Amino acid sequence: MGFPERWINRVMSCVTTPSFSVLVNGKPYGSIKPFRGIRQGDLLSPYLFLLCTEGFTSLLAKAELEGMIHGVSVCRRAPKISNLLFADNSLLFYWATQMEVQVVTEILQTYAKASGQSINLEKSSVYFSRNTPHN
Repeated sequence: MGFPERWINRVMSCVTTPSFSVLVNGKPYGSIKPFRGIRQGDLLSPYLFLLCTEGFTSLLAKAELEGMIHGVSVCRRAPKISNLLFADNSLLFYWATQMEVQVVTEILQTYAKASGQSINLEKSSVYFSRNTPHN
């Protein structure tokens, strides 16, 4: 996204260098070093999420501008919606065609590779409109 290397290094040091201790009877014990990035509830987490999703939505918007994917409307004159993001959930709305599935899959793979995040397929679902042909 064009951030200076120095800024990226500072943010990454916030992600990779923290350690925690546990208070027992008011005294700190141990040093816990997280090995999977920042923890849930970390104050930096929402900002990193916004930066990551900006990259993700940019990939989706580019594909939509190029006519490779199409959002959907809830009624005839309503604006098209292609994605909605809530906290750590993403809802994607596209035509049920083989080409669009392939394009969205490639975007998700690109995003996963760039961000280090991956899709949890056990928590993922696909729904089709009643107007979608069975094949």
